[in-house]
Amino acid sequence: MAKAWHYAWAGKSEGPVEDLAIRDLIRAGRIKADTLVWAEGMADWERADRHFAFAPQPLAAMPPLPPGPPAMPSTARFAGASSRGAGVSGAAPARSFGEAVKVCFQNYATFRGRASRSEYWWFFLFCILLGFVGGFLEAAMGRDGAVLSGLASLATFLPSLSVTVRRLHDTGRSGWWIGGFYLALLPVGLGIGLLAAAAEAAGGAPDATALGLLGLVSLLILGYGIAIFVFLCSRGTPGPNRFG
Repeated sequence: MAKAWHYAWAGKSEGPVEDLAIRDLIRAGRIKADTLVWAEGMADWERADRHFAFAPQPLAAMPPLPPGPPAMPSTARFAGASSRGAGVSGAAPARSFGEAVKVCFQNYATFRGRASRSEYWWFFLFCILLGFVGGFLEAAMGRDGAVLSGLASLATFLPSLSVTVRRLHDTGRSGWWIGGFYLALLPVGLGIGLLAAAAEAAGGAPDATALGLLGLVSLLILGYGIAIFVFLCSRGTPGPNRFG
């Protein structure tokens, strides 16, 4: 298994990244021979040229150690070191389809930590496929199939919500982008319902104010949906952020 490396950059710890990514950074000049690197199993930070090939160059004084992994770090601090993938320091690990489904159910209602794009979108695909199966069961079994479909939707609601929050965390954004939307829907929905009820009690169609408010809310929801879609597709922040 490839090592997960951390490297010092501008006085901070960056990573984890794999060996191939380290070599790309060396070719790009971001990592030099005297750059400090660290991987699990090492007692302390060491010069990069002790682990990777560089063109010969004169030795330079070792720069000060960056903040980051302690002398004897815990495995759970680094991305990919925990199968649960929540509360892990550093970039969220990529997942396969099976790993994503397993991790999301293990973190059934975990709203802390981070989730990578692959973890989120593989689980999203799983929920879509489950919805197709539920629709088939409803068509084939009637009421019993509808019950099974409803139970499946209920079982995936919380893990879907929690992985969405963790995906936003991975991009450096708060989960209140989701929670705030649901909270805002309550008074807005109540207001629209009251206007519709008043129009019905008056025996007429909804007035221009109610229709205008409904149109404005629809536009806001559309804009919000586009923004959230862009966030969920965005690359996670490299290295640790305020969420892990």
